[in-house]
Amino acid sequence: MGLRKILALVVLAGSCLAQENPNPPNRKASLAPRATQSAIQRPSEFDQKRLQPAPSLAVAPEQAKEAVPRFIAWAGASNVKQREDARRIIAEARDNQAVASAFCDEALRSQRTDNSRSLLALSILGEMRSPVGQECLTKLLHQPFPEKGTSAQGEIVEQTALGMLQGKAVDGLAYLHTRAADEEVLWAAGKHPSRVVRAEAIEAYLWNHQDSEEARETLSRYIRPDEKIFLDRVRRDPGDSAEVFNRKLAVFLKAHPEAAAAAPQKYPRRKAPPSSQQPPAR
Repeated sequence: MGLRKILALVVLAGSCLAQENPNPPNRKASLAPRATQSAIQRPSEFDQKRLQPAPSLAVAPEQAKEAVPRFIAWAGASNVKQREDARRIIAEARDNQAVASAFCDEALRSQRTDNSRSLLALSILGEMRSPVGQECLTKLLHQPFPEKGTSAQGEIVEQTALGMLQGKAVDGLAYLHTRAADEEVLWAAGKHPSRVVRAEAIEAYLWNHQDSEEARETLSRYIRPDEKIFLDRVRRDPGDSAEVFNRKLAVFLKAHPEAAAAAPQKYPRRKAPPSSQQPPAR
């Protein structure tokens, strides 16, 4: 639960107490805890009450358009402890074409209005490993990449938004691991107009081919010469401690010293200019 929600509940609890006793006998007594006052719950306790069982995706085709939005809403509010439940339910719906199509429709419908919802729908669709999903992800990957748009902090907003979605589409295609899907990932690794999507395609292809030497050789035939450094990009795997990750980073920097950050430069401290004000007369 977010901080603002917690603060709102605390304020509401205080308001209720004030209404119970609008005229306390003295300030000291009003600040003392009451025996009947329930202790404020921890955020983890609120979170536990908020968690709900996952809705089913084992529905008839005509019910898919109602079941999919419910599942997306549940997935957005779930936590890591419910991850395996989610995977099980998604896998069981793999052959349900109506459900896969509904996830595709949700992803495309919310693409321009709710980027995070579209990302979540694409993630579920990729996890499903459905033939319908492969078609949908490929279609999204080949949407024209905008050259112009709204500029903000040195980025084009429309490029950033679509690049995130197309990177997620690449992840799903690489996870499908079919010949046609792998060809799309290899195309993206070398020819997608976004450097971010190209880098994600390289990472996704390596991950789903167990970082094999054969996968590296295949990618080397597709990717741009100046982006072969992405083949060695450091990955922090689940369970890696800081020490393990730092060792990986040291190996990477030894192989690619040009990627190391420049040493900080020390500049002489500037002297403050003399004050133009005259000292006060005595």
